[in-house]
Amino acid sequence: PRSYFDELQSSYQKKRDLICGTLDAVGLAPIVPEGAYYVLADCSRLGLPTAREAALALLERTGVASVPGNSFYRGETGERLLRFCFAKEDDVLLEACQRLRKA
Repeated sequence: PRSYFDELQSSYQKKRDLICGTLDAVGLAPIVPEGAYYVLADCSRLGLPTAREAALALLERTGVASVPGNSFYRGETGERLLRFCFAKEDDVLLEACQRLRKA
């Protein structure tokens, strides 16, 4: 039924807004998606030379995994982006956001 899709859209929008708000608050400026279950964030403020190094450092500090942008984009663009998936259970996403805010 249509209500299933309405609930799904609402749920993903809340998840998107939560992760994007968190990323913005910790200085990883998000590129807010309009129709995806992941968000790209600018990791250049971490001061690391590659997106891979930024992803690994963030994983070590927070336990939150991301995918380096150079997996999707070449050159300078890919090296300044991290990709975070927010298609997670609410408690998992909340925990990830708490960990990011503490780092």
